[in-house]
Amino acid sequence: MELAQKILNGEIRTSGTVVPQELQQPYTPHGFNAKPNQKKALFIVGEPRKYSLTYDLVYTAMRYLEENDWAVELRDLYDLNYDPVLHQEEFYYVKDGLGEAPAYLAQEQSFVKKADVILFAYPNWHDAPVSIVKGYIEKVFAAGFAYEAGKNGLIGLLSGKYLYTIMNCGYLGGGQGYVGDGIGQNDQVWDKYMNAFKVFDDDTAQFWGMTNAGRFVNDQSPRNFSSDYQDQLVKLHAVLQEHLQRDLLSVIK
Repeated sequence: MELAQKILNGEIRTSGTVVPQELQQPYTPHGFNAKPNQKKALFIVGEPRKYSLTYDLVYTAMRYLEENDWAVELRDLYDLNYDPVLHQEEFYYVKDGLGEAPAYLAQEQSFVKKADVILFAYPNWHDAPVSIVKGYIEKVFAAGFAYEAGKNGLIGLLSGKYLYTIMNCGYLGGGQGYVGDGIGQNDQVWDKYMNAFKVFDDDTAQFWGMTNAGRFVNDQSPRNFSSDYQDQLVKLHAVLQEHLQRDLLSVIK
């Protein structure tokens, strides 16, 4: 904690994003105690630092959805001390759906069953979900729960649900959003990367019988402790809200 505090104070530089303490906006959603016909969004978050820009995006998105009369549930994988490692005794359940789901996986599956949208949120390390999120995907979305083998191939079991991703990243080509959301810095490179993500997003959603609603990839992070950090942060919040409106609220009725 001493090192983290020095980073928050600006005494030590880091390549990780740091939202200044006075601009941090912690937000606790109200969970799935939903009113009738209220849409439900499940946030699965793999970010250990509550003061990061990734978590700021999560707070902003959860608040915005609840302000628009959605029910929001947060599963913070670090707070849960979630174990992403696939252990030998779990292998055949995860791989083939054999036996009973371990209690901690069954608990997560109960949230997935209730959700209309499953949102994964994490920082971009090596262009893939961070390990704690990847381990959640592998184990919670197990055979017999998320998909099963059919005569003509795999059948997704989570039809009617949507998949969405919020990812904060470093340089990918300059944009905020998904395919077609470059900001004129290098749109060709941006769309190259976003189309690559879309292939995996579409495939994952189809695997589970879900619909890919897209991503919000942020590649325009304010520089730590910059003099105009607040202005940039306000603009980022506005862009994220615009994309949530476009990608989710306008699509999922």
